[in-house]
Amino acid sequence: MLSTGVDMYPARGEVRAGTEIFHLRSREECVAADGGCRVLRADARQGSTRGREVRLVRLDVLRGGAGAERRRAELKAEARLHDAVPGLPRVVFRCEEPLSFTFATRMPPGVMLTELYGRPPWSGAVLRDVLRGIALAGRTLQGLHERGRAHRALRPEVLFASRDRMWLRDAGLAATPPAAGEGAGAYRAPEQRRATGGPATDVYRLAAVVYHLVTGEAPGVDPLPVSRLRPEWAGLDEPLTAALDPEPQRRPALAVLISDLTHTAER
Repeated sequence: MLSTGVDMYPARGEVRAGTEIFHLRSREECVAADGGCRVLRADARQGSTRGREVRLVRLDVLRGGAGAERRRAELKAEARLHDAVPGLPRVVFRCEEPLSFTFATRMPPGVMLTELYGRPPWSGAVLRDVLRGIALAGRTLQGLHERGRAHRALRPEVLFASRDRMWLRDAGLAATPPAAGEGAGAYRAPEQRRATGGPATDVYRLAAVVYHLVTGEAPGVDPLPVSRLRPEWAGLDEPLTAALDPEPQRRPALAVLISDLTHTAER
């Protein structure tokens, strides 16, 4: 398990991998609990490609050991998911060295959803476009599920919107086994407090994101029906209540939730 550590790279620093240089922008850095490795995830500019914007993932081995090798294997699996699952950004750079592993994916088209539309709640016209886009992004989640994986880290910040569709920025936690307490935040599914999680977790988190975008509030425990806060969106009451059920086995399948969101957007 990784824990937030001291920054290895300065705010406007660089990462070198092989002969490539990446200029860091926003980033987060974590150190394994056993101190064996450090993982950096960052938005960056790839120096050799006329400023191509990428999402950079880098592992640096600090002390080595089984934990570091396991984490390296997980990041390799994450890179493979990006190349295999339709809708995920493709890997545009990969470099493995004795004490590091680096890969970069192309940033999705468009801009981050919250940057495009601002803070929720949003107007009806915007929400209809967003629900259609989220339904398309949901099909990328289905691609992960077909491979026995689940994103488990859905939140507005990983959704990018272009004119006619929506993209996931990354594969989330799909390459790592569930860990107790993962996915902290307003959209965390109840089972993520324990070391469990799967496709039903994505159903919950997707519904929690939609609830927030529509109402301006995170669902929390025992959320009010959407219609109590936005009466004009009463059509979301049933699908979101079902998808936010605290028991994973009682939630609808992801395909059902996607269908319900699409039908509501078209009304």
